[in-house]
Amino acid sequence: MQHTKIALITGANRGLGLETARQLLQKGIQVIVSSRDADKGQEAVRQLQQEGLTPVFLPLDISDARQVENAHDWIAAKYGQLDILINNAAITGERAGRISNTLLDTDVQQFKNIFDVNVWGTIQLTQALLPLLRKSAQGRIINLSSELGSLQLHADSNSPLYHIKKFGYNSSKTMVNLFTIYLQEALQDTNITANVISPGWVKTDMGTQHAYLEVPEGAAIITRTALEEVPVGSFFTHDNKLIPW
Repeated sequence: MQHTKIALITGANRGLGLETARQLLQKGIQVIVSSRDADKGQEAVRQLQQEGLTPVFLPLDISDARQVENAHDWIAAKYGQLDILINNAAITGERAGRISNTLLDTDVQQFKNIFDVNVWGTIQLTQALLPLLRKSAQGRIINLSSELGSLQLHADSNSPLYHIKKFGYNSSKTMVNLFTIYLQEALQDTNITANVISPGWVKTDMGTQHAYLEVPEGAAIITRTALEEVPVGSFFTHDNKLIPW
């Protein structure tokens, strides 16, 4: 009997996380929808259920070590393993719509808040769930990043991203990129692969309606990376173009 793959998606109550859950469920994956806001997470699950899909909900604030530990225990008890981890949860932490250099006026506490979720939360959840991913025949870790985390693009004055310097958010994504590089090296002799992807500029609450990609388009690259063979340890965008680190 073929094992049904189990996927956990963080921040899956809306936007890319919710759409990725929908796409994976449609392909027969058992999806754990997680959200730090229990009411919004349960509403997302109800929405998917009304579409005839069968997700399950797990309340999870990835910046809370106790909740991360509880998530491991809950998944271990219910499924015994995890096949796909999609680290999607993130916050911008800086004023919406601002793109100018925020370095000199980013409050230190604001900076810490961004890193608590985008970096430390992603790292501690991944570390906690590695024992369950090791039990999968082919474990996959997908970290969502952004082209805004590319050092090379920020240093190039000819880059279209050159002037978008939201220091807290951008540097958190640079750290996610570095984490993924180290993670793939650490896991190279295991059955687990790690990738980091930029879904592009998507029409979500974070991306705003000025973005050029619809949510299903942005989620499609996440779904493909979760299910298909892709270059390991690479950084690429929604149209499969490699992004410089």
